[in-house]
Amino acid sequence: MRLVPGDPERLGGYWLAGRLGAGGQGVVYDAYDADGRRFAVKVLHGGLTGQLAKEAAAAGRVASFCTARVVEARLDAERPYIVSEFVEGPNLRQALERHGPYSGDSLLRLAVALATALAAVHSSGVVHRDLKPENVLLGPDGPRVIDFGVARTTDGASTSFIGGTPTYMAPEVFTGRRAGPPADVFAWGGVVLFAATGEDPFQAESLGGVMHRVLTVDPDPGDLAEPLRSLVARALAKDPDGRPTAAELLLGLLGSAEPSAGAELAAEVRPPDGLSGERPLGEVAEEVYAALTPEQQRAVPSLLLRMLDGETLRRIPRDEAEDLGVLAHFAEAGLLVRRSLKVAPEDTETGKLVAVSDDLVAPASAALYHAWPRLRAWVADDRDGLAVHGRLRGAALHWQAHRRRSADLYHGSALDTALGWAATTRRHVGLNALERDFLDRSAAQARRRGRRRGLALAAMAALLAVAVSASVLAVRQSQDLSEQLAQANARAVAARAEALRATDPQAAMRLSVAAWSLSPVFEARTALQHSLAQPEVSVFTDPEIVPSAAYHLAFDGKSLLKRTGDQVVTWDIATGKATGRSRVPGGQVEAISDDGAMAAVSDGTTVSTVDLATGKRVGAARPQGDAVELLAGGRLLALSAAGRTALYPADGAPLPLDLTGRTYAVSRDGRWAALGSADDGGRAELWDLRARKRTATVQVDVPVAKSGAELPLAFSPDGSRLAVTGATGITLVDTATGGHRLLPSRGGSLLPVVFSPDGRFLAERLEDQAQLWRVADTSILGQYPVRQAEAALAFSADGRELRYVKGAGSVVSIDVSSAVELTPDEEAVSMGMARLSPGGRVTALQVSGAIKLTDALKKEPLGRIQGTGDLAFDDGGTLLAVAGDPVVIWDVAAGRRVNAIDTGHEPSAVRLSPDGGTLAVVRGPDIDLWSVRDGRKTSTLSGVGSTALAFSPDGKTLAAGADLVEVITGRVTRDPAGVRNLAPDAVAFSPDGRTLGYVLGEDGRMLLWDFTSRKGRTAPVSSGALHLRFSPDGRLLAVGGERVEIWEADSLREVGQAPVDAYPADMAFSDDGRRLFVVQPGGEVQQSPIDPLLAAEQVCARAGGALSEAEWAKLIPEASYRSSC
Repeated sequence: MRLVPGDPERLGGYWLAGRLGAGGQGVVYDAYDADGRRFAVKVLHGGLTGQLAKEAAAAGRVASFCTARVVEARLDAERPYIVSEFVEGPNLRQALERHGPYSGDSLLRLAVALATALAAVHSSGVVHRDLKPENVLLGPDGPRVIDFGVARTTDGASTSFIGGTPTYMAPEVFTGRRAGPPADVFAWGGVVLFAATGEDPFQAESLGGVMHRVLTVDPDPGDLAEPLRSLVARALAKDPDGRPTAAELLLGLLGSAEPSAGAELAAEVRPPDGLSGERPLGEVAEEVYAALTPEQQRAVPSLLLRMLDGETLRRIPRDEAEDLGVLAHFAEAGLLVRRSLKVAPEDTETGKLVAVSDDLVAPASAALYHAWPRLRAWVADDRDGLAVHGRLRGAALHWQAHRRRSADLYHGSALDTALGWAATTRRHVGLNALERDFLDRSAAQARRRGRRRGLALAAMAALLAVAVSASVLAVRQSQDLSEQLAQANARAVAARAEALRATDPQAAMRLSVAAWSLSPVFEARTALQHSLAQPEVSVFTDPEIVPSAAYHLAFDGKSLLKRTGDQVVTWDIATGKATGRSRVPGGQVEAISDDGAMAAVSDGTTVSTVDLATGKRVGAARPQGDAVELLAGGRLLALSAAGRTALYPADGAPLPLDLTGRTYAVSRDGRWAALGSADDGGRAELWDLRARKRTATVQVDVPVAKSGAELPLAFSPDGSRLAVTGATGITLVDTATGGHRLLPSRGGSLLPVVFSPDGRFLAERLEDQAQLWRVADTSILGQYPVRQAEAALAFSADGRELRYVKGAGSVVSIDVSSAVELTPDEEAVSMGMARLSPGGRVTALQVSGAIKLTDALKKEPLGRIQGTGDLAFDDGGTLLAVAGDPVVIWDVAAGRRVNAIDTGHEPSAVRLSPDGGTLAVVRGPDIDLWSVRDGRKTSTLSGVGSTALAFSPDGKTLAAGADLVEVITGRVTRDPAGVRNLAPDAVAFSPDGRTLGYVLGEDGRMLLWDFTSRKGRTAPVSSGALHLRFSPDGRLLAVGGERVEIWEADSLREVGQAPVDAYPADMAFSDDGRRLFVVQPGGEVQQSPIDPLLAAEQVCARAGGALSEAEWAKLIPEASYRSSC
């Protein structure tokens, strides 16, 4: 929704783009900061400021479990406002209006999400007070509860206004009592009931009617399944004392009251396909810009920069635009608007006229100049000259309005400044005809006056002197301008790469390398890193899309099969070429075999199987049914008719299997069949079709929400295994023996898993994610985004890619090669210890009763040492400490004991000082320091025990969790950074020792503490982060958890993600800092390029080369072609 008259353009450091909503407490705006980051800003009505100051501060303390984090609260501003993170997605009411009510697992997860948010809110001493469908946003990472504008602290006095929405307000609020946590729980029950039914539970025609229903009516929970049914009923109790707490809701839903557990399950809830929230302003602008012709694109910067006057907007006449077509495109997208002028109301044929548009045009909001990276770069390039142009524009308009009098022309320093800017430093702002004429006339007048004064000789001498000095200055300015232009182009190209990642991954990768080749700006660097880590490697789209066509992937993942009418087309996904076209005259293709060789064809009364290569019918015709499916490469046909489903061979009588109402699957060779039903208690049957008998039965747990559904079933390519998906995981059945085992997972998939061609791996689709498993050791290798998938997954023929059909005729390919190529050490113990030496040269892996040492680069064994427990290298990688009783120090290269230190117990953690001279041993709440050389205890430090340990580079200080210890004196500085309550999971010193980094996993943040300023800087990091490493030069940080992230240390800007697997056991930068090594719990070592030159080489390899000259001309029209790979 656009801004309306009276709305501010800017609040503090936030520029407002439009209205997201308005209510009794204020207006919520869509806003962007100077760096283009998006936020939601709520402006509070003035009368509420004093009452809400304490509540807003409390809301800022709420942990971000299923809530939108409050970033800033400025209640002392002229217009008080609260800033929270922007959640991109529709609200719950919008989702239901478009796609209907929730049910089953989706409803359960939504209920968990809302309970998790309330648990986080209430544990911080806050009451939300306005939980309703409009305040639940369905974001890309799960539901978020928003709007703390009416929140209050639980210990506050009663306020003088009633906050909230009547249909979700608790009975006690209507009777004048204070709204406490039970009121939020009541609203939770109402919102869950709304999600299940699509109707507000207490809706009435008037406020009085709503109050009456809230106070007297108990809503019918309808078809809600347990435990939701009883929890919702309790939550809607009239007596607040009879309602469960938010923590009790979580306990009843999950068996755990921890918000972190609820957040993990809630993250699986996604907005309905095709329904998203307001698109980012920059994305809309970039899309409009990309659709323009090259000539129109060149006109855009000048047009938009003309409309900027410092930090405020300037309205310009339409005739100032060089290209009215550009104006039309941007206006149609709502980015530019004409001013509305109020007029006296007048009745017309179409209604009452209250305003008219004048001829002035301006951006819809100043936020466009910050939200659109390309425009932000243009502004940065021309910022110093915009004021000069503004004065020039005003002077030219004044000159024009006063009949072009000579007295109004520029002269003196004003003329010199304008000419100097227009000739040398101007980048994107073009001069229109009036401005050019004004400057030309001003310069001509100055020349005439110079001649009349008879100073030609002096002018020539001065001109010669200026020319000499100006030539030197011009070279410098030319160099500066060239670099500025290159930087602006690089930023624009990097933004283009980000915009194309989902639709054209290869072009995005090539654009990121091109951006880096233009200029090594930060945006190009991040684009390179994103290209390294992006899972999508290609998107193929049918060039002959037919809306009515049906698409599916061939079993081997090589081809996209398309059927429409009487035609079948096979597309090679890798080459994009059609490899087969078949037409079956006089028939309708109802189904295709999974290899594209056979088709089930209907003539209106019968169905036949046709060999598409020869056009001949195979086997007998069957009576026309309601549905048909070809199985086992077309050898078998499943036909539904008259409410029954039967399985037929190509020629012969039906097999003795009743498929009606059941899930079924058949092995590729047609030997095995499986039947399953959730209604039968999760029973799956295995049948030998050759022997025509049942050979095995397995029972799997079925979620309550899947009652009446079917069990997903799948066979491995060789038919040796059957996979049955249940509530607690995937059951693998050996078809030869009937034996089975469970791969535990969160379950809940509605689609069958898919095996890799060699059967070693399988992939399970969980809503918008694909989870990859290794069958041998049942380990999860990774999770990958699956966006708007239409059907099940398929592996490529080499098993290195996962593919899925997206939308109408597009196939997305995801790179899983790094995961499937990992080979765990067969001797590695489950959940064993693995460490990397500094520099990543040596891995130490715990195997049965010993530590196995390996050269990480050459992958050659270096021997074994005895012991188990925590491991620690010194900085040189020459010594290794193995925790145990005693703690043994080993010389890595020689494989001999240096010392065995009897600590009197088995420590929980050990660390060696950088020079290997001091050993720190954690003993419960205490730490002992020992001399490695003589095995002597040098000090005991009480109350500082923590497994998060790090020595400073000079070895004089030990960081132990939140505390700092002087190694020589034993003096302890307690919690200088104020992180004790956040329980640091990892600590690390910068190479110069001036900064100490903390990973605060419980808070989801990283903190860098500066010893000089004694101040900390924070940034959000991925969940589960347990490792923190500085690069050797201290410029970069690596944080390892659910993702391995690379950060700039000085700016705390995230560079991107390393293309390695999640949750590594350890990490280390190479000695030159150009690579990052990680070791996985199974001992596998992966490496990622960190140096941009190495990254560009790898991205070029992934993308299959650089942009061609033709592609460059299309995608980067503003810069000359250069080979970037």
